[in-house]
Amino acid sequence: MKEFARPVIGTATAAIQLGEAARNYDLKNIHFSMLPSFYGLPNEDSLSFMRDFYATVQTFPLGILNEDQLRMRCFPYTLKDKAKAWLMSLPPGSLMTWGNIYNKFMGKFYSHQKTSELRGKIATFSQMDGEPFHEAWDRFKMFLTQCPHHSFPLQLQNQFFYDGLTQQCQFIVDNAAGGAIGEKTASETYNLFEMLGANSQQKSSRVRKAGVHEIDSSNEVQQQLVQLTKQVALLATQTNTNNEQYGLYSNMGHGTEACPYQGETTGPEQVNVLGAYQQRPRFDPNSNTYNPGWRSHPNFSWRQNNPPFTQSSNQAGQQFHPPIPRSIPNKPTLEDNLNSFIQVCRDNQSKTNQRLDSVEASIKKVEVQVEQLVEHLQKGKD
Repeated sequence: MKEFARPVIGTATAAIQLGEAARNYDLKNIHFSMLPSFYGLPNEDSLSFMRDFYATVQTFPLGILNEDQLRMRCFPYTLKDKAKAWLMSLPPGSLMTWGNIYNKFMGKFYSHQKTSELRGKIATFSQMDGEPFHEAWDRFKMFLTQCPHHSFPLQLQNQFFYDGLTQQCQFIVDNAAGGAIGEKTASETYNLFEMLGANSQQKSSRVRKAGVHEIDSSNEVQQQLVQLTKQVALLATQTNTNNEQYGLYSNMGHGTEACPYQGETTGPEQVNVLGAYQQRPRFDPNSNTYNPGWRSHPNFSWRQNNPPFTQSSNQAGQQFHPPIPRSIPNKPTLEDNLNSFIQVCRDNQSKTNQRLDSVEASIKKVEVQVEQLVEHLQKGKD
């Protein structure tokens, strides 16, 4: 039972059957490092890999082998992962010639759907908007290279490309052909496309070199634009900071924007005005607390010329009532304090308006410079 369950490997295990000369060919490490690799992934181009493989093996010494034998000797070392697993799954000794290997490989990794897609791209070729002539011509030739078995004759290839060009490019081709492209042969038309493609590429290169200086100048203008933008942001930040500093006046019955003290520092004069506005008059007879102003009243000064307060009057049961003081001249009244306060507010508001006007003028000046720089950039790009 153990022998029945044990796998047995035969003498011929590889799908590629090599001759004695190919088996004795010595592949060195430098040869292995030069060979391309194919992993069998969906996004890999099997045709491009095969072209690369042909070009690489062509640089190896032949010795006593021919080209096909050398390719059969090197091909198994190029396959990795899924591609290698596919080769190992083939029947041993089923690939005896290079033609068998090539057809089997392309039939597995170059699908019929890809052939149909590439043939459709060739037959319905169309030049994209803004695409130069040489780029359109190179793209069309790339489709032909990716599908060498498209089966389209040269006359039909030229017709597909010409029909896919824009009207402007068709006009250029007709002028280069001497009036009409239909008067040219297939080879002459192909050579005409090659000539126009070379001229278009040369013109594009000159325009690109001439645009280097424009790019450099545009970079300098962009740097100036960044600096001006920073200055505008700095001015806006300073304005917002001033508004936040005077937000405490919102409790006095007006907002920050209408604050009379915006942009000004509260000085001693302003504090005195506010104190005079909030305090009662010095000799207020209606005060419910002790009035310190009575100390300086002439009737309450301790002088010799004042009649002394005798005890007899107090003993007689008479209660002392101080006379109501008269208004002292040259003292600011409540109306005067209010007028002073209003005048200070007006002065501060005028200064604040002037400062804001200067800031707005600076911002407008910077905006004009920014607009000029943007126009200059747009003209440079055009």
